[in-house]
Amino acid sequence: MKVNDIISKAVGLGACANSGKASDWKSLVWLFFSSQGREFCKKNNYPSLDMFRSMSANVEPYGVYVEKGIDESNKDVALVGASESTLHYSGVDKAYKVILMHGAKATIECGNYAVVRIEDMGGKYEIINDGTARILT
Repeated sequence: MKVNDIISKAVGLGACANSGKASDWKSLVWLFFSSQGREFCKKNNYPSLDMFRSMSANVEPYGVYVEKGIDESNKDVALVGASESTLHYSGVDKAYKVILMHGAKATIECGNYAVVRIEDMGGKYEIINDGTARILT
């Protein structure tokens, strides 16, 4: 699957015209993590799991993991499909984003005043908070 195919289908579903500016996998993933991108994908349950499977090798370098469990720290991630992951967030360097789609499961450990936004689009998660972290859903 190519970036242009994904964008064309998204525009057909009502994605904003600026979506057409995505020209490579990195910019496509950037759109996916943006506020408008997350909102569009959640509303339309898009991309499908099959679409993610076809592009998994291209998007994984940018933090989108398809049917793969991971153990990551202080990184924006999207977890897609049947998998179980552990994510760790600490500190105030930035507000982190976690996207869960199509059945992904995550244990999210937060502390030291970290701010984590969780977009649940058909996943499951457990939060372990030291009491100082802020979780946005």
